[in-house]
Amino acid sequence: MNIKAIIIDDEQHSLQTTEMLVRKYCPEAEIIGLAETPEKGIDLIDSLKPNLVFLDIAMPVMNGFEMLQHVTFQDFEIIFTTAYDEYAIKAFKVNAIDYLLKPIDVTELCEAVNKAKNRFDNKEDFNRIEKLLKVFGKPGIKKEKVALPIDGKIQMIPFASIIYCESESNYTYIYFAGNKKALLSKTLKEIEKLLAHPDFFRVQNSYLVNLNHIKEYVRGEGGELIMSNGDEVRVSRNKKEELLKLLT
Repeated sequence: MNIKAIIIDDEQHSLQTTEMLVRKYCPEAEIIGLAETPEKGIDLIDSLKPNLVFLDIAMPVMNGFEMLQHVTFQDFEIIFTTAYDEYAIKAFKVNAIDYLLKPIDVTELCEAVNKAKNRFDNKEDFNRIEKLLKVFGKPGIKKEKVALPIDGKIQMIPFASIIYCESESNYTYIYFAGNKKALLSKTLKEIEKLLAHPDFFRVQNSYLVNLNHIKEYVRGEGGELIMSNGDEVRVSRNKKEELLKLLT
């Protein structure tokens, strides 16, 4: 089968060059999206669900590894594109990660696309991105902000500004400091995965709270939390003990 591909690169010339080469020399790859920013790349990956992503490493705001921390959909192969970076290239070789050195060589491009297609067709290593981030993501992970799709844009939201998240079927309300809230078309499970931060704790199926915004704990069977905005959040009985350990 043909594979659906997305190209993400902040340099317009590189973006267009990679697109031209793939279209000309890799007929098995159908380009379904182009992104010139990591924020747009996150949005395209989660909405279009590609089989293959060509991802530039050095981009402003978020580099390629940091961007992967924020995607919900992860069932795709990656080919990194990079200018010369001795550390990254050595690491890629050791860990058998596909990369293309700019300017891109056509033969290497075709080989990388064929390898990615074979891996995807054979359903190899579904945890590939997770494993990749364990190797490469740690040094550059940004702890202060998360990329969230709000009002038709990908907004970089400080973790500290999120008070709690509330499930609403297949949607999630996020409550922010300053009496603001947003409705996202993602499940609470997806939001929890996006945040992936030690300050957040799932107190029951419907609520994920920021521990720093807990103002008061009211005792009960499971108990209730009074959040910094005055809202009350119930705690499930089986989460009570773990929550109290985190609070004390």
